[in-house]
Amino acid sequence: MKSNVRAERVLELGESNYLVLKDSYRLVHELKGLVDRLHVGCLQQGKSMDYDTVSAIKLTTDRLYGELERYLRPECDPDSAYDEAMTEKVG
Repeated sequence: MKSNVRAERVLELGESNYLVLKDSYRLVHELKGLVDRLHVGCLQQGKSMDYDTVSAIKLTTDRLYGELERYLRPECDPDSAYDEAMTEKVG
């Protein structure tokens, strides 16, 4: 029975990994489009940086970083997790 629960957990983690990757890709694609628009606008003479585009880039970057940090930080820095959230008990 324990191996069934573990197998289900592995499947859930795989689905979670896929969803984070898919959402991160979507956000990076959106961010690239915003940067491209800003770049083209800056190349056109007489047009300064568009505050709305810069704000959208900031918000998209913040969302992307926040999602990746929430997802990856426990993997990269396991000591950052709350004791209750840690997978191994520290003796």
